[in-house]
Amino acid sequence: MWVATLVAVLGFLTVAVVTQLFGYRLGGTITIPILAVYTLKTSLMLPVFVLSTAISFLGLYVLKRRTLIYGRDELVTTILIGTLVPVVMLFAYVEAGFELRSIVFVGSILPGLAAYNFHQLKPEYRRGDLLTTIGLFLGLVAIGWALVTPGIARAYGTLTPPVLFSSTADVAVAKDAVVAIAPEPPVVPRLVAVGVLTVGLAVAEALRSRFDVRVGVITAALLAIFTLANAWFLALYAVVFVAAFGLMEATNWLTLRYGRVLLGTGTAVALVFAVFVTISLPISRGLTAFFTAVIAGVSAYNAHATAPRENRLVLPLQIAVFVPTLLVVRLFSVPTPRGMPQTLSPVVWFTGAVVVGAALLYARYRTIRQPSDEAVLSGSILSEGDGT
Repeated sequence: MWVATLVAVLGFLTVAVVTQLFGYRLGGTITIPILAVYTLKTSLMLPVFVLSTAISFLGLYVLKRRTLIYGRDELVTTILIGTLVPVVMLFAYVEAGFELRSIVFVGSILPGLAAYNFHQLKPEYRRGDLLTTIGLFLGLVAIGWALVTPGIARAYGTLTPPVLFSSTADVAVAKDAVVAIAPEPPVVPRLVAVGVLTVGLAVAEALRSRFDVRVGVITAALLAIFTLANAWFLALYAVVFVAAFGLMEATNWLTLRYGRVLLGTGTAVALVFAVFVTISLPISRGLTAFFTAVIAGVSAYNAHATAPRENRLVLPLQIAVFVPTLLVVRLFSVPTPRGMPQTLSPVVWFTGAVVVGAALLYARYRTIRQPSDEAVLSGSILSEGDGT
């Protein structure tokens, strides 16, 4: 896990610096660093990513020319377009005999993020942004490749749960740097994981539209899948979220840094902090812990970037997505001994319903209700009080 974390941290910080100095987007703050880790883990992800990004960009270009799509809808639509190709290609790889674990579906949102960010650039800046993005990716992959060696694997490969020293990592197999720790089997079937992430995205966006709060595109749904593998991932998420949120608040207050610069810096520190938390908990799935830390850092930024009154709704709304998702996924999966829930008794369903209801009621109570368009027009001096 420590090599993946180092690669990602260097990537996040580099994106933050380049964004601050040159204004480049580099495919989004998290895209290239995570892609570098994915490529070292499973090299087939690189061609999947490139093809998916190209299709997502063309899809958004066509939609922009033929429809009135704009704003947040552009991002969501691009992510959905970019998700289709990875899902189809990954299933094709599995049918061809390649062994791919369900965690790789996290990467299916990356092409959409990259295509959206590239599309938002002015045409005259795209060449420089693309070349810088490629250079960053190659540099991060080179660093990861250099750190995965037989000698380092023997000396330090088991300091943290293995990710790039695992027998499922292409770089470790290619360089004969595999540690003697058996990989954990996937808990959730691939088809179920894809459906859960897709539905989770739709529900999260519906809550965002209703409450105007950044819930996270797939955060709650992904965390539900992780919880079936090990309930301690909930503790990891909560601790890293609180730490990252406090750090971002302090950094913004002291330096006035904001946006992608603050996101990259805060998520980088959150990842480093998560390594120490992970080795303190009974967690053996290194890649899952890595992504738990990433989504916790991103969620902390979303809470920071939300108005003070509304940022209290981030966790309750995530709970409103997380709990039903967890129960539904449990119907089709068997948790590990450390996962939860172990059973789906009536008490579990009732408790879940109470928790979701309480979360939504709290969110409704804390939300300032905006007047309708009709009420605004009726009270306007321009309407002569008759609503016309």
